[in-house]
Amino acid sequence: MAFRTNSSKASEGGISLKPEGDYEVIIDSAETKTIQSSGKQCVSLTYIIRNDVQQPCQNGLIFNSIWKKKEPNADDMSVDGYNFGQLMAVAAAAKLPDGKEYASLGDFLAELSGKPMKVHLYHDDYNGKTYEKIDLHQPTEYPEIKHKAKPKPNAAGYAAPQTSFAAAAHTAPAAPSEGDDDYPF
Repeated sequence: MAFRTNSSKASEGGISLKPEGDYEVIIDSAETKTIQSSGKQCVSLTYIIRNDVQQPCQNGLIFNSIWKKKEPNADDMSVDGYNFGQLMAVAAAAKLPDGKEYASLGDFLAELSGKPMKVHLYHDDYNGKTYEKIDLHQPTEYPEIKHKAKPKPNAAGYAAPQTSFAAAAHTAPAAPSEGDDDYPF
């Protein structure tokens, strides 16, 4: 298929913000990360907006970070210094069994993968930029998952069949969300 260049239609591939509100999602990945620019560590959560529920931005991604606390208490230390309360809010929304024991934070995060929930997204302005942030996790209103994973592009840039929606980490930056409103950068 032939085409012609047209500089009057040139645009930068900027990231547009999703509208504020509630989204039914599936946890695509949950892992620990170290931010290269600051060296700070966080639990990085990537949510896929479900396409089996009528809502805007279906198949879009939402990123959330749970940071290590500056002054962790005993509960926080049980999850390697990360904010225990925020992790338990995610666990409750994902309907993980209350009282279940995990050998490690990695085991806990692995169990979150593929779980549905509802999150509330809002916009937060920081240093002249607007970020998407999550301030509420709730159990899903649609526990039966019929979401069909969108095929991921292969090395040539074309969509390849995907067998699971639990995927490797995404490289997009997560919005800051440290519990005491200090940002890592």
